[in-house]
Amino acid sequence: MENKVLLVDAFGQIFRSYFAFAGKPLLAPDGRNVNAVFGFVKTLFQLIRTYRPTHVAILYDSRTPTFRHVMYPEYKAHREAAPEDLLSQLPLIETLLTELGFKLLQKDGYEADDLIATCARVCSADQTVCWIASNDKDLLQLVGGTVKALRSDGRGGYREFGPEEVFADKGVQPTQILDWLALVGDSSDNIPGVTGIGEVTANRLLADWGSLDNLYANLAQLKSASQREKLEKGRESAFLSRQLAELREVDCGFSYEATRLVWNTQGKAAEIFQDLHAKSLLAEWKALANTSAGQLFTEAELAVPSGPLTLNGAYETVVTTERLLFWRDKLAKAGAGAFDFETTSLDTVSAGLCGLSLCCQTGEAAYIPLMAASEQACPGPWLSESEVLTAFRPLWEDPSFKLVGQNFKFDAKLLLRRGIRLAAVFHDTMVAAWLLDASAALYNLEALGLKYLNLKGLSYDEVVKKLSDFSAVPVSLATQYSAEDADLTWRLFELLEERLNREGLAELFHTLEMPLTLVLAEMENRGIRLQQDELASFSAELSRRLIDLEDEIFALCGGKRFNLGSPKQLQEILFTDRGLTPPPRAKIKTGWSTDSDILEELSSEDPVPGKILSYRALAKLKSTYADVLPALVNPVTGRLHTQFLQTGTATGRLSSKDPNLQNIPIRDEEGRRIRRAFVPETGWVFISADYSQIELVVLAHLSQDHNLKTAFLEGKDIHRRTASLMFGVMEELVSSEMRRAAKAINFGIMYGMSAFRLANELKIPRKRAQEFWESYQREFAGVGKYFQSVIAQAVQTGHVQTMLGHRRTLPNIAGRNQTERQAAERIAMNTPIQGSAADIVKLAMLKVSRRLETGGFRARMLLQVHDELLVEAPRDEAPAVVALLREEMEAAITLSVPLRVGIEQAENWGELH
Repeated sequence: MENKVLLVDAFGQIFRSYFAFAGKPLLAPDGRNVNAVFGFVKTLFQLIRTYRPTHVAILYDSRTPTFRHVMYPEYKAHREAAPEDLLSQLPLIETLLTELGFKLLQKDGYEADDLIATCARVCSADQTVCWIASNDKDLLQLVGGTVKALRSDGRGGYREFGPEEVFADKGVQPTQILDWLALVGDSSDNIPGVTGIGEVTANRLLADWGSLDNLYANLAQLKSASQREKLEKGRESAFLSRQLAELREVDCGFSYEATRLVWNTQGKAAEIFQDLHAKSLLAEWKALANTSAGQLFTEAELAVPSGPLTLNGAYETVVTTERLLFWRDKLAKAGAGAFDFETTSLDTVSAGLCGLSLCCQTGEAAYIPLMAASEQACPGPWLSESEVLTAFRPLWEDPSFKLVGQNFKFDAKLLLRRGIRLAAVFHDTMVAAWLLDASAALYNLEALGLKYLNLKGLSYDEVVKKLSDFSAVPVSLATQYSAEDADLTWRLFELLEERLNREGLAELFHTLEMPLTLVLAEMENRGIRLQQDELASFSAELSRRLIDLEDEIFALCGGKRFNLGSPKQLQEILFTDRGLTPPPRAKIKTGWSTDSDILEELSSEDPVPGKILSYRALAKLKSTYADVLPALVNPVTGRLHTQFLQTGTATGRLSSKDPNLQNIPIRDEEGRRIRRAFVPETGWVFISADYSQIELVVLAHLSQDHNLKTAFLEGKDIHRRTASLMFGVMEELVSSEMRRAAKAINFGIMYGMSAFRLANELKIPRKRAQEFWESYQREFAGVGKYFQSVIAQAVQTGHVQTMLGHRRTLPNIAGRNQTERQAAERIAMNTPIQGSAADIVKLAMLKVSRRLETGGFRARMLLQVHDELLVEAPRDEAPAVVALLREEMEAAITLSVPLRVGIEQAENWGELH
């Protein structure tokens, strides 16, 4: 068999595993955190399963200082000590790896990277396939021939790097990585490089001169005096950096015989896995061992398989009234049940009901067919839709019945179209999973079944295949598929409900998110009226304006016609024909960026970039709204029915889709033209209630900053008051420039804005922006202290949370990568504010909805757009509805500063604000 060697950077992978779970410790039965143990071993098994190596070596850094520390005392000196919680797991990891049969290599005075280089070079010389599992940049110098790097793809998998991938990612060949690091340095290892030489410049220099030695030999020939000066000044640092980054060969005990993958089934690995309750790792180890080395474990010993399990439940097809009532009574006695409708389409307005599945006990479920496309699909009689809905209606309308579902907002809308309003949804597994992990990629039933239960049922595509819709699926297959969904939903409910209680999230889930589900279902079902003729007229106008803009741009370019949508042709026009100088940050692999921010910067030098920006804005309005929205009007209701995504953001904010009505521009006339096409029913009016500066109000409450609180308590213009304090002038003397700067900082500080970014936004010198920034920090010191405490707590716990307890995990908050860590810090600063504001808006939605219903109003909520609620009301109810909105929204929650709501009414949406 051909040798294939896997080299694993132990500490690199262990640290990644630990910080990936930093906000969610994995506890062993005795209370120890074993997230690094679990994550590292799982990663190792994944690599072995994917690449099937015949030899594996786990390489560790020296326990003592290395020759690099002697050469350069500052080497890695900036790194913080590893968390004690991580260090305590290292002995167990080493023990487990040894018991599994892996070879661990370590050499005093040398790093794992040197050992990896030694092993990789042996493999390369022997033409042996070798993979290096590490994200370290310096190891890319080893890539070539049979040696490849495996680097994290950011989605839980790995990407294989050969020379082409290295060049695409770094812009240099593997043979140039060492010289590249000599120039740019490596902040993670505190390798200095040459001050002022970044990656783009280093790539260009190495492309021109090939190597560091040749570059310095020809330094006098460099055209740029600035670069010559930087390189000359940094000569010593460059060659020191190359020495530090160079990987040495060392006798570390590597041999093919020593590192052959031979699973040790007689050791204590199984006992360790069992003690940790790591059943999935135990199962995967056994499966891997059998795959690679024959039948090491018997069928009985493989009782817990490594792949997903099937549900294998007892599922019944219900076609008689007797069995229908049996199941109804069974659920009523249980006081809870999971339901799932199958339909002919996802349009809840026109969809037909194909069937209903239900479950109230693990492994037992039923499917009630309601429609069939043919006799072949469902031979014989089946129950009518009305009989089935009538049977279950008392349960659905009973607030004490615990209704369970997956994305049950969809099912709630189906029932609303049939005159049934649910009293409550007790548990939606999709929303529960999001609340437990707001940063997950997917919350569909299949993903949740695999993630939490390692269970997988039939997929919709497997069942429907090329059939017209679900009504054409044979009833036996429909029963299996739909009953599995109900069964899986019930199992997830039992597990997730317990997790919510354990994590302290149950109250937030049941008092806010679950009631909101039905409010959103009502809003989506209601829809909003659209004047299609208005948009058709505007679309035609936009077409004419786009043609005129095109002609203007071509005339400015000397009559040369080109594709305005082609970045390559735009590059040629702007940077070659017109001779514009692109900013350094515009450099990309294919030339120069023509993104909006670059064109915005260039528009002060030349009229063409500004015209192109105008063209893009109008084209987007036309293609995204003017042309698309009329086609989305439902032919049955004559209204647009957007979908609100309760699980669409990590902060807790609602978003919308199909269509997205939250992103229609409001600041320019063109955006207002789109909004003017949204109108209320004849004789009704739109009422908009918008929280004033809600995120700043939340910041004032959370930070308890005296000056910020005082401004709100006195009802001042917050931006004018901020400017007055920053610049030391009376409020009436605050200029528009001062207020604009204060406004930028007020909002920017919540997103971690730096003085550099402030300078760009205000188009002022960096020094001036720094002065603004320092002035703000002095006058609002409580804000800075608050953010420092938020970040410190996030580092300690691995997450941040809103005032109501909605959590967001931050796996990189204590990471070694500075860029990732700083991004996590910005998220830590913003999430409690934006998320708390979102929570307040949701509370207001619940309060307003209840008051409208209990007060007997015909008025109804239509849209939620960030901090705004849009209500449609009969004209004669408008004054009472305005008073209701102000009362309920301003009293949604009690803060140390008042919530204020601005309210307007109009004949169309565009007239508001």
